[in-house]
Amino acid sequence: MTTDDENHIIRTTTKRLAKGLVIVIGIMIVGAVIAISQWDYMASVPPPSAKLKPKFDLSTSTAAGHGAPVASSAAVSTAEAPAAAAKPKADVTLTILEGSSIQGSPDFDPDEVTVKKGNTILVDNVDTMPHTVTNGKSGSDPTSGKLFDTSIINGGDSAEMDTSTIDAGTYPYYCMVHPYMTGSLTVE
Repeated sequence: MTTDDENHIIRTTTKRLAKGLVIVIGIMIVGAVIAISQWDYMASVPPPSAKLKPKFDLSTSTAAGHGAPVASSAAVSTAEAPAAAAKPKADVTLTILEGSSIQGSPDFDPDEVTVKKGNTILVDNVDTMPHTVTNGKSGSDPTSGKLFDTSIINGGDSAEMDTSTIDAGTYPYYCMVHPYMTGSLTVE
């Protein structure tokens, strides 16, 4: 519809606006119900893109795009070598693998850790993302974090887990930041 001065003005009635809003809100509610009811399934199935392998090596990228090469993890200067050697002594090492934050990628090495009661586990995060090692199957598990929890381990950092207070048995664990990362700890 136009006015005498030929300005195009879109006009609607209050009734048509209300109908449109009801339709849009209804579609959003149906989508939310579907997403909530399928949440566990969606979290357990990796998206197809997680199965793709990159065609480039990120370790040879440049810093801030200015042509200066980024130091790879293998290139440790002699000044940093004592700090790297100062990692705590542990009976068993659990490594959080590089790229483990991508759903479907290998995450923990080993996935199944076996220790004797009282052993110390060094959790070494070689990924660039923060991770945890927390007992339980997921965040909704009522026992989650009650037996052991490393708290957040930033990329490149490590944490220790003491097993002296954990009774013999097999316990599932997961990453609180990336719940699809799972494994199990067996204490003998």
